[in-house]
Amino acid sequence: MFEISKRDGLARLGRIKTKNGVLNTPTLLPVVNPKILTLSMEELKECGAQGIITNSYIIYKNSEIKEIAEKKGVHGLLNWEGPIMTDSGTFQSHVYGEIEMEPDVILDFQKKIGVDIGTVLDVFTEPGTRFEEAKKELDETQKRIKESDNNKGDMLLAAPVQGGRHLDLRGEAASRASKTKAELFPIGGVVPFMEQNKFKQLAEIVLACKKELDISRPVHLFGCGHPMLFALATFMGCDVFDSSSYAKFASRDSLMFTWGTRKLEELETLPTEFSASPDISITQLKAMEKKERQRIIAKHNLIVSFTEIRRVKQAIHEGTLWELVENRLRGSPALMKVFDVLKEEKDWLAEFEPAYRYKTPLKTGEESNNRPVFAKFKKFAKGDMTHPYFGKMPLHLAETYPFHPGLLQDDVDGWKMQNWDVTRVRTILDYQFNEGVGDVFTDGDVDLVTSRKTKRLRNLVLDGKHLASLSHRRGLFILQEEGARLLHENSKALQYRVVIDPETASFNRDGKSVFCKFVKDVDGGLKCMDECIVVTPKDELVAFGKLIVGPEEIKLGQQGMAIRVRGGIPE
Repeated sequence: MFEISKRDGLARLGRIKTKNGVLNTPTLLPVVNPKILTLSMEELKECGAQGIITNSYIIYKNSEIKEIAEKKGVHGLLNWEGPIMTDSGTFQSHVYGEIEMEPDVILDFQKKIGVDIGTVLDVFTEPGTRFEEAKKELDETQKRIKESDNNKGDMLLAAPVQGGRHLDLRGEAASRASKTKAELFPIGGVVPFMEQNKFKQLAEIVLACKKELDISRPVHLFGCGHPMLFALATFMGCDVFDSSSYAKFASRDSLMFTWGTRKLEELETLPTEFSASPDISITQLKAMEKKERQRIIAKHNLIVSFTEIRRVKQAIHEGTLWELVENRLRGSPALMKVFDVLKEEKDWLAEFEPAYRYKTPLKTGEESNNRPVFAKFKKFAKGDMTHPYFGKMPLHLAETYPFHPGLLQDDVDGWKMQNWDVTRVRTILDYQFNEGVGDVFTDGDVDLVTSRKTKRLRNLVLDGKHLASLSHRRGLFILQEEGARLLHENSKALQYRVVIDPETASFNRDGKSVFCKFVKDVDGGLKCMDECIVVTPKDELVAFGKLIVGPEEIKLGQQGMAIRVRGGIPE
């Protein structure tokens, strides 16, 4: 159901497969009110929507709309062919008080009208709810999730995580939800925090949930629809967002931007981000009939939102999401407080750091000191040169990820270009794998093949056998067949290994990628993007390549590719 194609810490690029299409995450589901359409379905598609979310409770309570939905299905009702998720009425209980609906009735209705992703009717816990009452509400929600879990049919089920402001209850709810078969975990009850600009509390809640959730399944942040929050929420591990903000803000003549919200009356001119109607002037927009003006502003709000989603995706691809998060958090004092949360949790966040990124991490301000990458790699920071981020570190790692100072060479005390020798190679191999690998890979007649033009190391050859090549983008070694054989022969137990179903070994020997569902076991010490070797349960070497997702995700049943195989090992 959920496949991850790329990771940047907790953030990931993925695919949620539904009956009516695929959602490429991270993504935003615009809220569609079946009674009031601010934008047409075609306009939603033009803005970038892959799927939408509507409210099954509103449909159920309106006899006219309900009849159409039961006859044509929710896709026919809304004239939308792609994925549709439905909320259950919980938010209505927050806005209007108690609602007249039984959880099993609304679940069955969602199934009946052909919803792709249906939501359990949970209990909305208000921020001010005391612990004892919040616990009772949480227990009721979990009871409903369990009952729905056994009756969801072929509909994907969203199991909300509640708990109010109580972080321990949030963790408990997440843990209990993870034990169900639900395909999606929405973090609920957070809209009041966003409405009151309590972004620090929002971050605390999301991370408390994320710590206990099954990381192999996607997370939905209910009600998150402002573009200034997408980078942060994705960084914290959220994959799906929804909101009616694009329309609600438009009804108040408010334009959304990545740097905040502005009333139309406050604008002297239309910013360059305004592309809903490029030829229109600020004077013309202000003079428009309200309904048309509302439509254009709503379209603008969605375009800005989906543009930011694409920007977040590109940042994940490049490994530069932290830089984008820093930029967005500096947009307001309320957002700046989130840095305190990230600082407190940086050691835990560091556990999800990949072995490397394609871009060297940069320091763009004091807040950069809270980067998880710096927390993870500081333990290697000791030696004979001084790095501006890591302090003392070995000179031999000066051009190795993440220590490479890039454009900051003048700020690094002791930095200098180095010649390639066996000692330098050993240092990098011990750092990249484990202490002792450097000795194994240089025990014999070593030939360091360098570029004639740049004098950089290209290949490591031992006794005439090509063991590894050096990636100059990250200063780390890339295993070749003979290197994989040597690593296999000189390591023990599960070390560096991914154990696969022997039935698929022949495919992997041919160089085909390893998929998660065929993995039997994996070295828990490996990280996403690490070099690894592929073996059978009898420890027969099959292939070698690069790990695409983390070991925990594989063990928890993650779908999709596990290893991008570089080469197979003949029998």
